[in-house]
Order: sequence, then structure tokens, then C-alpha cells
Amino acid sequence: MDLLFSSLAAYGHTFPLIPLARAAQRAGHRVHWATGGTMHRVLDELGFATETAGTSIADAFEQVVASSGSVSSTAELKANTEGHRDLVDRAFGEIIPRSFATDLAPILDRVRPDAVIAEAGNFGAVDAAAAAGIPVVVHGIGRGFGFDRDVADAPLLDIFPASIQDPAVVRRVGRIPLRPTAFAPDGPLPAVVTDDSDLRPLVYVTLGTEFGDAAILAAAVTSIASLGVRVLLALGPSVSREALGVVPDAVHVADWVPQAAVLPHASAIVHHGGAGTTLAALAAGLPQLVLPQGADQFRNADAVVSGGLGRQLIGAQTTPLGIRSAVEELLDPAALITRACAVMVDEIEAMPSPDAVVADLPALVGRRSDAASSA
Repeated sequence: MDLLFSSLAAYGHTFPLIPLARAAQRAGHRVHWATGGTMHRVLDELGFATETAGTSIADAFEQVVASSGSVSSTAELKANTEGHRDLVDRAFGEIIPRSFATDLAPILDRVRPDAVIAEAGNFGAVDAAAAAGIPVVVHGIGRGFGFDRDVADAPLLDIFPASIQDPAVVRRVGRIPLRPTAFAPDGPLPAVVTDDSDLRPLVYVTLGTEFGDAAILAAAVTSIASLGVRVLLALGPSVSREALGVVPDAVHVADWVPQAAVLPHASAIVHHGGAGTTLAALAAGLPQLVLPQGADQFRNADAVVSGGLGRQLIGAQTTPLGIRSAVEELLDPAALITRACAVMVDEIEAMPSPDAVVADLPALVGRRSDAASSA
């Protein structure tokens, strides 16, 4: 089969689909990928045939700012995601889908894939596939439906564990569970991770690639280091080392780390609540402290807390003392959180693997094609 994957040009929208695409490669299918150019290097290195499509999230935000008097910068829009939901909806519900639908039309005409695998936030890819008469499968990227919009007539590959997923998604006709599998580009692990002579617990801290905040990160790592543990901080592209300031010697600061390789070595994680990081931590059995900053991070944090899998701190709660106390609880091996995390690992491991789901794709796509032909 020829499969065309399509995702928004962001780590959290692209990386969750890579395990399925690699499984498709292993099964002998040809994999094409249509997304923004910033994702091409990673995808090219994995052997996918890349195509350029879609306006970036940053460009869409710039267009929203240019046409709105309620925000003056993309930073303000991003920092006030909850307060400017209508503007964010314009970016993800109008500007980006329109650009993908336009760019994908000639690509689909040229490639003519047997199916389009569209991540749940890429409505333009769904629209383009429908216009071209090509079966589409939606690949979930987190909790709930993508931006609260369901593509009801397409199969949905759901990577969120059912016990903490939105009940409406679990009840949805055509939902197919798919085990979340962490992916990150290969890279060297820092010495703070690989030093077997240091028996102190390792706490991994990140606010992801889009919502970094130097003040929050500095407060977090300083308070966590006071517990006498090792701390690994991944800054991401939105925070500079200069902005972070001076941190304790127990804190190792990196601009980027191969997160999927780090997690098995950690005892706890403090993060922003991005879907990819949340799922990777769940699969690794790590207790989590979530410091949500925007977007879907609040609902992911709620899932972690409601499942007894960690804690969350929001806004004024995010104090050094609050962070220290929460992480201290996460590191207690006798805590109920530790047991809940072990149960979650079992639930995730029982979900169908990417290879198993790929094996069913030809039949699934064939059924969709037959249904479309008879409609």
C-alpha cells in the first residue's frame, strides 16, 4: 500500500504518528509524509518521502494577531490560550486547515495514496482526502478529540489509555486502540543519566518545545535539587541558558535530550502536560507533576490527577515549596501514585501495538473504500 501521513509541523503533532509509520515501513508499505518543512529532516532520516504542506502554527498565529485587536503578539496569544480560545480556534480551525487542504490537493493527485493517515488536529488533510475520494484514518494525538472536533465518519486510532480518556472518545464508533510508543531522535545521553555510580533518584524536568518559562523552570529545579536528588533539565528551544540564570550544581541543564531514552532512567518527571510527554511518562511508569501552561495541557493534567498518577500545580500554586512537596510525594515508593503508575503500564502494554494495527490497515481501508463506493 501507499500511505500518506499528514501532520501539523510541530513535535506534538508529528512524533505520535512516527511509530505507526515505522511499523508500516516494516510491513513493506510505502510511506509518504506531508507536513511543514521544519519536520522534514527527522522524517527524511527515517526514510519517509516528505512533501511540503500547510501553514505553520507560528505563521497562523501571526495571521491571527495581524487581524485581531485583542492581542499584540504571538507570545501574548500563546500565554493566554484559555483567555483567547476564539483566536486559537481561528488558527487551528480555519487558517491551518485551509492551507493544508490547498497544498495537499495536488500532492494527493500526484501520489494517489491508498489511504491518508491524518493526525487528529489536521482537519485540512481530512478535507483534502475526502475531496480526492481517498480513504482517511484519523490518528489521535492525545486526550479527547482534536481541538474538540470529531471526524465521525473516519476510523480513529486512539493512543490514550481508555481508563483516563474522555468517555465520549471511548464510546465512539470506529475507535481503535493503539499503544502509545515514545519516539525521539537518537542522541547521546547526558552523564547525569548514565552515571551508574550515583544512586540518587533522577528527576527529569521539561516544559516542552512551545511553552518554556525560565522563571518556572529555575524555581522548579532549585526546589527539587534541595531534596538531594539528581535533576536533568531540558530547556527546549523557547528558553535560553542566560534567561535561566544560576542553578544548583545537582542540576544538569541541556538544550535538548533524547527524551524517550531518558525516561527509563528517571524516578519522576515534572513537565508541562503536552500529550506526547504525558503518554511517554505513563508508558514508562513515571509519577508526574504537571505544570500546565496552555493548549490541551490542562485536560492532560486533569487526566493524570483523576487517574491517581501524579499531581498538578496551576498558576499561583506553582511555588518552590509546592513543587518541592509534590515531587517529594512522587518519589515515595510506598505512595498510592506509584502503584497506580504500575497499573497504567499494564494497561498500555495490553493495547494493540503499532505493528498489530498496521496489519489490520489494508482491511480497514478496504472497508472504508467499499463504504464510500456504495454511498
